[in-house]
Amino acid sequence: AKALKARATIVLVSPTFKQLTNEGFLVPGVTNDKRDWEKSVTERARKVLDAAAAEATDAGVKCDTAHVFRDLPYAAIIDTAKKNGCDLIVMGSHGYGGFKQWVLGSETTRVLSQSKIPVLVYR
Repeated sequence: AKALKARATIVLVSPTFKQLTNEGFLVPGVTNDKRDWEKSVTERARKVLDAAAAEATDAGVKCDTAHVFRDLPYAAIIDTAKKNGCDLIVMGSHGYGGFKQWVLGSETTRVLSQSKIPVLVYR
């Protein structure tokens, strides 16, 4: 990115709020206030995004950050890339294969199969 004088967009996707209940009763010890939950998740996301942005800046790469609430991370990644006019999506891969990948799923695989924007996978 630095060599091409490109701008990066760092995306962190969080799931949407779900109220946890058990047979009509609230689950003890778990917040059921959407605002409190979103505030907590947003604060954690901000720390991660700020650290990533600092690393990019230290490497000489200009960047933006985006925190998105969505239950389908792959769709949020693709939509954010489109919205920001990205030319390339870069993602990491855990390297799971076979049964483990089938059970756990792979957001990278979903982005690869659904995105019209080129995807570079780092393993």
